[in-house]
Amino acid sequence: MATLKRNDPCPCGSGKKYKKCCLKKLETKSKFDMADMRAFNELLPKLFDFSKKFDEQIKAEYDRKTAAFESLAVPDARAFSQLLFHWMLFNWKLEEKTILERFVDEHHDGYTPAFQEFLETWQKLEPSFFEVVHADSEYIALKNCWSEKSQTIQKTPSSQTIESGSYVIGYLYPTPDGPALGSDAVELPAQLAEAFLTECRRIDISKQKHFTKQFDQLLQLLGAVLETGPVFDKQEAYETILSELSARKRVRAASASILRRFLYQKAPRITKPAAYAASLHYWAARELPDEEAVSQQTCAEQYGVSKSTISAKVKQLSAFEQS
Repeated sequence: MATLKRNDPCPCGSGKKYKKCCLKKLETKSKFDMADMRAFNELLPKLFDFSKKFDEQIKAEYDRKTAAFESLAVPDARAFSQLLFHWMLFNWKLEEKTILERFVDEHHDGYTPAFQEFLETWQKLEPSFFEVVHADSEYIALKNCWSEKSQTIQKTPSSQTIESGSYVIGYLYPTPDGPALGSDAVELPAQLAEAFLTECRRIDISKQKHFTKQFDQLLQLLGAVLETGPVFDKQEAYETILSELSARKRVRAASASILRRFLYQKAPRITKPAAYAASLHYWAARELPDEEAVSQQTCAEQYGVSKSTISAKVKQLSAFEQS
């Protein structure tokens, strides 16, 4: 694609010329002094070191969440695991506070007022899902898949190979020179990304706040879509079962991930979709630490199936998850 010029329409879609829109933001010079620049360069290493205080709490959850990536190719598993770890630093709450928030609380007074203000933007970090609507040798324009707002950013070594027409999942990090994609950004081909977006909407994920809160489960769902392909032999059964599952977003997200992989790998005969919906509801509510468990009796009554049916299918799901 041709290099973006100053008088071209801004790729963010504002209708303004590029020089009057995103270029002005990109050309705004940093007000950081040398001390602030040093603080910025040391920020992530210090945060990673600080997070070691919470290794005991993080490791068990991290290992449990990344187990779903074991069937993926090694590069994909590593990329998803890195993103998950960053989510656990920036967005996962330990007793009402994230690790990043705890870091800022402890180090806040050691920074200049300018850097303290900068840290406030870091505390608003959320994982993003972008469509790449423009890319050239210097710039990329990203459209948020939830808000549909667009912005143009400068390319960095981490984003140099990203192409127009693809999608990106990752964090848009505040830097002294403007927002930038980090090394954790994962580029997705359009077919995979659009299938994942469809699956997100199928389980009622339609806003940024939903995507952030359920990101750990959604990464597992993305891994499942990558493993099975956008459409697989049991796709119709998968969609029918999820349509009968009446539960909170987190339960639906966890259920979609394991159900997709289970149907793909085991190809069971589905005679009563409601039986799987009930079993998934019971299984996910029991397995997720932040969900309130429901009884088999409650699920049996809600979905019109027997407790013995739920018990048998939950054993299958549990054995599959642990295999």
